[in-house]
Amino acid sequence: VLVFISLTFVFCSAKNDKEARQKQITDYENAINNAPQEIDAKKADSLITLYNNYVKDFPKDSLCADYLFRTSQIYGNLKDCNNALKYLDRIIKEYPKGNRVGAAYFFKGVMLQDVCLNKEEAIKAFNIYIQKFPNSKQVNTAKMMIQMDTMQNESNEIKLLEKKSGEERKNYE
Repeated sequence: VLVFISLTFVFCSAKNDKEARQKQITDYENAINNAPQEIDAKKADSLITLYNNYVKDFPKDSLCADYLFRTSQIYGNLKDCNNALKYLDRIIKEYPKGNRVGAAYFFKGVMLQDVCLNKEEAIKAFNIYIQKFPNSKQVNTAKMMIQMDTMQNESNEIKLLEKKSGEERKNYE
């Protein structure tokens, strides 16, 4: 009986700790959202630390993928390409059946396009997303993003050819 009571106490205190940590994260998110003009790297870092500690302490919790996703978004807003991608990759690897895996694949393309400025890799990421999630609502958006990147790449190639052509004409004059 004493062992059962001890285990119940440990379980309940862990559950209360988890709930307290979730509340702490929500409160901090609300404080930041209520004063967006005051967001700075220090506050972002504090929120990232809260997310990471929660994921480390409760890796099987359903909120973990959400917290990793939010961390990726913060790094994206800070224009930190490598960390934004790292957290999306963690979702894909550690929570492949979770509720955020589709979004992780999609936003990997978005991050590559908008934060990393790597159009070729963005096209690859969007194609993987389309292949893995053909019935998703964002498939058409991913296809449009590919089309925009392709047009930009073709436009850049045309500009480069025009520049080379102009340089060649100068050489002949």
